[in-house]
Amino acid sequence: MSISEPPARFADLQSIDDPVFRRAGIRCSILRLDTFSSYANGNKFFKLKQNILQAKAQGFTRMLSFGGAFSNHIHALALAGRHFGISTVGIVRGDNLSVLNPTLTDAVAAGMELQFISRQDYKRRNDADFLNYVRGQYPDCFVVPEGGSNVLGVQGCMEIIDHIHSHEVGRGGLIVVPCGTAATLAGIAAACDNGEKVLGFSVLKNSHYLDAEVEKFIADLSIESRDNWTISHDYHCGGYAKLSTELVSFIDKFEQQHNIPIEPVYTGKMLFGLHQMLQLPHQSIAAGTHVIAVHTGGLQGGRGMVEKMQRKRMSIASPK
Repeated sequence: MSISEPPARFADLQSIDDPVFRRAGIRCSILRLDTFSSYANGNKFFKLKQNILQAKAQGFTRMLSFGGAFSNHIHALALAGRHFGISTVGIVRGDNLSVLNPTLTDAVAAGMELQFISRQDYKRRNDADFLNYVRGQYPDCFVVPEGGSNVLGVQGCMEIIDHIHSHEVGRGGLIVVPCGTAATLAGIAAACDNGEKVLGFSVLKNSHYLDAEVEKFIADLSIESRDNWTISHDYHCGGYAKLSTELVSFIDKFEQQHNIPIEPVYTGKMLFGLHQMLQLPHQSIAAGTHVIAVHTGGLQGGRGMVEKMQRKRMSIASPK
């Protein structure tokens, strides 16, 4: 059983010319996973690939997973299911919406069955008892955790390093990636074999537990521990899907300067954090480093942030 790659065998690597990078003496390129696949955008292609293969190998005809109302993962699972002929079920956090938002509209159009559960029940999504209940309700479904963040998802993310190496970037370098569950970072760090370092930017507040998650993900791969990665916890802008005026201003300026669309939940915060870090008096990224920033997609989820961003822009234009 194989899953065909998108028409482009490898994601594009786009160099950007930015004064902050120039002053720091580094070269920066963006790995454009956001343009790589039409049916599972960004890192979701990699996090779902091995899960889909495993589901098919075990004879499942349906897949089920969890997410919020604007979940990139739910959206990608629905579109991937339609592409590969697998029925999908999305367990969605929150009340049933009388009018579906764009993310869930797309999911339903792709054939996904939606089941809304309370926020309290959703907190139990990783509990064994709750998962046994879900499997009892949907015995024909292969269950994937929220975000596709299991060992199969990490295995899929190991392939991202092949996309980087396909561009003959040379030995060493620094790969930067946004972190929600840190499964993507774990996969990249586990696969690095050319002297690269990996720097994650957490998009969550109070997220130091992610360091232990990365160690567990790598251990679950049955490979040796890696010391080639770190996570910065300083640029979450208040927490998941939270915005600051500085973040919104940065995103608007970045998109205008480089003609690369980014969203404020993941890739936007990563690039914002990188910019801020490079302007510190004693920042640790050495001059001459080639920084490869992984654009993890998620642009569809950005539709849920439009009003929040506009309010921030208005506060910038009309300060108190």
